[in-house]
Amino acid sequence: GSGRCRMVEASRRSVVARAAASLLAASTCVSPLAQAAEEQAAAQKLLELCAGRRAQSWAPEERPAVDELINEVVGLKAPWNRDALRGKWKLAYLQPGPSGGGVDRRIPFPEFPWNDSYQIFGEASVTNIGELLGPTLEVRVSGVLTEEDPSDLIAPKRFTASIDQGALCLNGSDRLCAPLPISGLGLFDGMYIGERLRIGQNLNGGGARIVQVRVD
Repeated sequence: GSGRCRMVEASRRSVVARAAASLLAASTCVSPLAQAAEEQAAAQKLLELCAGRRAQSWAPEERPAVDELINEVVGLKAPWNRDALRGKWKLAYLQPGPSGGGVDRRIPFPEFPWNDSYQIFGEASVTNIGELLGPTLEVRVSGVLTEEDPSDLIAPKRFTASIDQGALCLNGSDRLCAPLPISGLGLFDGMYIGERLRIGQNLNGGGARIVQVRVD
C-alpha cells in the first residue's frame, strides 16, 4: 500500500534528480569542438579588427570592443602550436596592464604615427625591431629565446628572452648598422598563437598585452 507508493515516489525523485544533474553538467561542459569553434570565431573577429592597424592608431571609442575580444580569446587557454610562432609579427594593438603600464623596452621607441614595431621569432631566437623614422631608421635588439616548460602546450606559455646584442640600422639593411651596447632579460607569456594572430603579455613591466599580426 502506502509504503510501496512512497518507494516509487522516492525512486521517481531520484531519477529526476539524476537527469537534472546530467543536464546541468552538459550545460556547463564545453566540448573540444565547441571550444575550437569559439576560439576561431573570436580570434577571427580580433584579426579582422587589427589587420593593417598600428598600436598608436586606435581611437578611445574603438578600444573596448578590442579589449573584450582579447579577454575572450585569452580566457579560452587555447592549445599552443610551437611552429606557428616562427616568423615576423607586426604590433597592431597594445592593451595596457592593470596599472596602466606599457611594454618594458630597453630602448624607448618614439611613438610617431608612421612607426611600426615588429618581432621576429626563430626556433630559439627573437629579434625586436622598432622604427625611429619609419623604415629609414630602426633599432634592432636580439637574443636567445627559451621556453620555460617545453612540455607545456597550453596557453599561457612562458618564455625568457636573453637579449645580448643591438644595432641602429638604416633603410632596413643588415650592412648599414651601428652596434648598440645592450643586454637584458625579458620575460613574457604567449597568451594565444594562431596562423596570423598572436597575443602576448609582457611580464617585466606593468603586464601589458600586445596583439600582433603575421606579416611574413
